[in-house]
Amino acid sequence: MVDVLITSRSFGEFATAGSGILARARLSAYRPGPDERPLTEERLRDLVSRSEPRAIVTGTDPITSAVLAASDRLCLVVKHGVGVDNIDVAAATNRGILVANAPNTNTQTVADLTVGMILALLRGIVRSVYSARTGGWERVVGHEVASQTVGVIGTGRIGAEVIKRLVPFGPQILGHDVAPNRRLVGEYGLAYVSLEKLLERSDVITLHVPLLPQTRCLIGRPQLALMKDHVMLVNVARGALVDEAALADFLRSHPRAAAAVDVFDVEPPQSSPLLKLENVLPTTHIGGYTYEAMERMDRLCAEAVVAAIDGKPVPNLLNPHAGRERPTR
Repeated sequence: MVDVLITSRSFGEFATAGSGILARARLSAYRPGPDERPLTEERLRDLVSRSEPRAIVTGTDPITSAVLAASDRLCLVVKHGVGVDNIDVAAATNRGILVANAPNTNTQTVADLTVGMILALLRGIVRSVYSARTGGWERVVGHEVASQTVGVIGTGRIGAEVIKRLVPFGPQILGHDVAPNRRLVGEYGLAYVSLEKLLERSDVITLHVPLLPQTRCLIGRPQLALMKDHVMLVNVARGALVDEAALADFLRSHPRAAAAVDVFDVEPPQSSPLLKLENVLPTTHIGGYTYEAMERMDRLCAEAVVAAIDGKPVPNLLNPHAGRERPTR
């Protein structure tokens, strides 16, 4: 038996704060080895059954109802990140298992990457680098940010930080959100419009919404059909927000269009049709990966684990009504 099962690949890999907190609390931890990965539902269920952890620090692993039921000792699942679409929160709540995450730890990091991707697409940076490295000298002609209309879908923490960073460049910025943030209208001149209007009017579109049943395939063939022939789409949120096959077809038939994709429906995305297209800038889900973000994320996750095992209030709790009384050390 162990205290903490760490299935997240990145917890403790780039920062020491979280591991130090667990060590000072004298909590035993287990990390699956390479031979135990990838962590499918079946493998993860067996691992939880064998190790009987009191807490799990997870990344994108499938924390399903079956996994949660594999150990009666389990009292907490904490996401080493923000989105918890890989965790069956309802099943955890029914079993009295607390679920927490690490909000606002990667907000700045993801916003930085988003703006970097927008600049890379507009100026054709990757294409220019390729030309220089392969002995060519193509003078790639790009666009100024100020001449663009940028559509931001989702204006929560990350979307708001993207808008804040874009304003000094001078583009027109459109927003769409089910819960508009009026502060952004007054402070940055953001104009909220319907999703259809945003898709029709934007030269650049960036996604910053969670993956929910109603947002899965938010960008599909009908939505792509509304976009401009030269649109540039950025997705650093969740892969399943976009119908990858539909986007690939759109980009093949619209060579002036482009996409920057940091997240895929299946990762690693070995069979994604997007990887074969020259007008796609793919990255390896690096949105939250800076040393600063990892330090914040590790610390919050470790603090949640120690609090849960000690029977104290858990920070960033997502299901406070989980009914089972938690064990203490």
